Amino acid sequence: MTWIQGPGTPWWYVIVSVVAGAGVGFALVRPLAERGYRLDDETGPGPRAPIALVPLSLAALWGVLAWRFGPESEWALAPAYLGFAVVAIALAWVDADVHRLPRGLTHPAYPMLLGQLALASLASGDWAALRRAVIAGAVLWVVYLGLAILAALLRSGFGLGDVTLSGLVGLATGYVSPLAPLVATCAAFLLSGVYGIGRIVLRRGSHKDDIAFGPWMLVGALLALFIELAPI
Repeated sequence: MTWIQGPGTPWWYVIVSVVAGAGVGFALVRPLAERGYRLDDETGPGPRAPIALVPLSLAALWGVLAWRFGPESEWALAPAYLGFAVVAIALAWVDADVHRLPRGLTHPAYPMLLGQLALASLASGDWAALRRAVIAGAVLWVVYLGLAILAALLRSGFGLGDVTLSGLVGLATGYVSPLAPLVATCAAFLLSGVYGIGRIVLRRGSHKDDIAFGPWMLVGALLALFIELAPI
């Protein structure tokens, strides 16, 4: 398992993507800062992270994703992951704030991501990748649904929003590799566990605290896109 090398993406494409990502990130700042996504019973000061992280994170993500996918599939694959990054940043912020993944973001992301991946397959002729992505999305959705049912029985904080997000993670990661969804899932649980233990060690929380799992799912998915998995 090694880090993937970029496909010879021109430097200007990466720079343009960084600037464009920052611009889209700044466009997200106002609606996220105004917290219009909150329901009536959702109160509190909001995430501890400064809102400036939104454009900075999106600029960095667009840069590395542009470098990673660049001219692949006749330049048609990179836009799929750039769009996924926008949704990921917005969802991570909202989930960190209110521990909820709004359907108004997750549901429209399905046809958007699926349509863009289909265009990439049309450009490259690699329809097997699209089939693999759909299967991975369905499998992860079923697995997370089982986890959500178990969590409900145990009165845990794992919810249906995570189930909906898991399908998107499966689509995004399954397109690049059959094992990438597994890497994304393992990374999500590992990173969230380390974060939870860190909070306890630093006395900033306890084992009874609910931790937003959506951001870790998204971090795991993005990490999986950059790892090259040797065939079994």
